[in-house]
Amino acid sequence: YDLSDVGSANEVHIEDTTPPLFKIEKFPSSVEQNVPGYAIFGVFFIVGVLAGSILNEKESGTFRRLQAAPLSNTALLLGKLLPYYLVNLIQVALMFAIGKLVFGMNLGNSPAALVVITLATAAAATGLGLLVAALGKTRSQVSGISTLLALTLAAIGGMMVPVFVMPEFMQTVAKISPHYWALNGYQDVIVRGLGVGDVLYEAGVLLIFAAVFYAFAVWKFRFE
Repeated sequence: YDLSDVGSANEVHIEDTTPPLFKIEKFPSSVEQNVPGYAIFGVFFIVGVLAGSILNEKESGTFRRLQAAPLSNTALLLGKLLPYYLVNLIQVALMFAIGKLVFGMNLGNSPAALVVITLATAAAATGLGLLVAALGKTRSQVSGISTLLALTLAAIGGMMVPVFVMPEFMQTVAKISPHYWALNGYQDVIVRGLGVGDVLYEAGVLLIFAAVFYAFAVWKFRFE
């Protein structure tokens, strides 16, 4: 008599249907970390170029002549930001194209979500550039402030060291950097496969950064 038949006949299958107690995070590869990271770094590095351009126009008297046009100060400043905003959009598109074509980076399932994050990131960067232009009185001040901001915000925002390997305290500090929200938004799309609705929060935070930068810049800007 084969006792194994008895065991197989009375075998009970138990399936665990208990939901997991935590969400398993999907971390980016080196390409998924570095390509959007360098793209964001480049977007915010234009801060110094934008601020320097405005300062040069003020020193040469060009800005004063522009103020003679029938435009509000707000419209004048927005007009100065627009070319740099468009350059930022093109820059991000080129970086992601290189990531896809050269390194085979996955771009996720929602191009629209990438566009939303890019538009918001470029807005935050140009707003910061205008703020630096408002605060800096000389070229050396503009250069120093923009370089300090570019490196500091990039470092704490996860461009140089991924946020998920930082100590818990630094992961909290990272949230004061717009770079953090931009990178998190991009990685939600390319790493975690999320869509437009899932990145609206990050985009909203970036737009808040942009609004604060712009409002403070207009308040501090020295119109002549």
